[in-house]
Amino acid sequence: MNKQNENSNTDQTKTQSKRYAFAQRQGDEFSCIKIMDGQYEGIIYKYNNVKFSQTENDSGEIPLKFTYDIMANPNEEDIKSDDFRNYIGDILVECVEEQLKNGKLFIDEW
Repeated sequence: MNKQNENSNTDQTKTQSKRYAFAQRQGDEFSCIKIMDGQYEGIIYKYNNVKFSQTENDSGEIPLKFTYDIMANPNEEDIKSDDFRNYIGDILVECVEEQLKNGKLFIDEW
């Protein structure tokens, strides 16, 4: 994914749902995601090691695999649950689809 050069205003996002926004602290060379509403509101995290699975799941889809680091969890939500992982996985899919659509992300085929 592309790295941002400047801090993002956390109340602005390119998603229509506004359920998340990009955020970056000055001095960091990576952007984070801040969840803007719902059960996980206020959690700030970053993705690591994002890659596509090499095998299809039972539905015939190729899932994204990723790890993540939590930067802030103000309401002490369970960030290890399957529900949370699925929630941020859905956000990751939205981000990847948006960047592919806008020509900002390219996938190398081996």
